[in-house]
Amino acid sequence: MPAPSRSPRSSRSRRPSEVSAGGVVVRPFGTGGRAGWEVALIRVGDRWSLPKGLVEAGENPATAALREVAEECGIPLAALTLRDPLPGSDYVYRRDSRLVFKHVDHFLIEVPAATPLRHQADEVDEAEWMSFEAALSRASFADTAAALRRARELLAGG
Repeated sequence: MPAPSRSPRSSRSRRPSEVSAGGVVVRPFGTGGRAGWEVALIRVGDRWSLPKGLVEAGENPATAALREVAEECGIPLAALTLRDPLPGSDYVYRRDSRLVFKHVDHFLIEVPAATPLRHQADEVDEAEWMSFEAALSRASFADTAAALRRARELLAGG
């Protein structure tokens, strides 16, 4: 499938034909003066992004985000805590010569310290914990970076 178009033109003026949800998944690390947060990114092909997936019938975006994070990152649903909404995104991509207008709701999701990642091998090539700085440098899309920056602000008390 071709890469999504993440250009300034967006689907904001159109009703989305796909709605997904996912999030910035964080875990605390360290103690004392060296305490902080790590963030999980997934890699599909050569693109690093946030775990996300389609909102299924009967689900709301928050429930879908938790389910998709659990599936794609291999984290038990009971270990996930939804903290805050984050900036969403709207973009257009082409599938089978048809334009798809997509909306994605993002959430800040916390897991306990030392939670491992076990990526969903049939959909995700890699999942990795990293610093916010590393995640921002690897993020393949502007909406991923925007959600990461807002999550970092919220965690810092902003």
